[in-house]
Amino acid sequence: MRKLSLIAMLVAASAGAQSVGVRSTPQFVSYTLGAPSNNTISEFALPIFAIVPVNQMLNFDIGTAFASSTLKSTSGGQTTQSSISGLTDTQIRGTVNLGSDLVLLTAGVNIPTGQSTVAPAQQAAAGMIGNDFLVFPISSMGSGFGGTGGIALAKPMGDWNVGAGLSVRRTLPFEPYQDTAGTKFRFAPGNETRARIGFDHPYGTGRASIGFTYSKFSDDKLVTSIYNTGDRLLTQGYATSSAGSGDYTLSAWNLFRTSGTRVDGSASGKEMITDVAGWYGMTMGEARLEPGLDVRTWMQQGVPSSFQTTLSVRYERPMGSLFVAPGAGFTFGKLAASATETSSLSGFRAQLTVRTR
Repeated sequence: MRKLSLIAMLVAASAGAQSVGVRSTPQFVSYTLGAPSNNTISEFALPIFAIVPVNQMLNFDIGTAFASSTLKSTSGGQTTQSSISGLTDTQIRGTVNLGSDLVLLTAGVNIPTGQSTVAPAQQAAAGMIGNDFLVFPISSMGSGFGGTGGIALAKPMGDWNVGAGLSVRRTLPFEPYQDTAGTKFRFAPGNETRARIGFDHPYGTGRASIGFTYSKFSDDKLVTSIYNTGDRLLTQGYATSSAGSGDYTLSAWNLFRTSGTRVDGSASGKEMITDVAGWYGMTMGEARLEPGLDVRTWMQQGVPSSFQTTLSVRYERPMGSLFVAPGAGFTFGKLAASATETSSLSGFRAQLTVRTR
């Protein structure tokens, strides 16, 4: 079990998915930005994830979603609206477990079932849900056909588990934009190479872990323009243990992006997003109540800092062969609107998680 917990951190939920079976989490998220932005962006998403075990060594998981997003902007007393909705791309992944969880091999494909080309009237909404700072369940409606291959290794060392992983992702060119004349623009994404290392250790009645992920991106090409979004370093920490009559979970992560190059050849500047969160779970008969607090900051070169605080609560209860968990949260903060101004930020979210026991 100690090896499984670390591999799950290193290879996106491959171990945890085996105990899930089927999961669906409909969500509604809405943010309102005050002056000078004067925007309201909302999204409803219905993701569905399932795992298909073949044998003890091999299993497949598949996931897709329906999403609908709307952006309302007010300027000069006039309100305009941009919307995009439909199915997203479908991801299928196979996982091969070698040596009692010591080695995991993964291979996945992205099938472009979603809308990969965004019309002019949809571009404002599609751009807002792709914001790295705001928390939307679906950040992209579709892209090109792609594939990912990876390997993860885990080894116990006394009370410690040590794990490492390496993966490569390749996406074929697609046409993400269309202008008012109907012309589509070809986009060739750069390859991503990702290296991970992580450690976990018993902590109180639970566990603590820390992991580092470095993602290297090759150049992107839009029509004839070549640019680079910069490499990324993700640091993640996690701890859980009992306290009083319940248990707590603490989580922290930091995403640092190096400066890339824009289409005109200028430097895009560095940026950093930091997130610290905590939850406290209380057992109430067969049910569980879990209030939480999440604080996130976003620092970019040349613009004011952004921050948001989210207060949330989650309630989980078994219902026959299912676990049903409704949750809600309220967000407040500020978001950089220009090189010198920020907009007030407020929002709320509601979700319902349904999974097999």
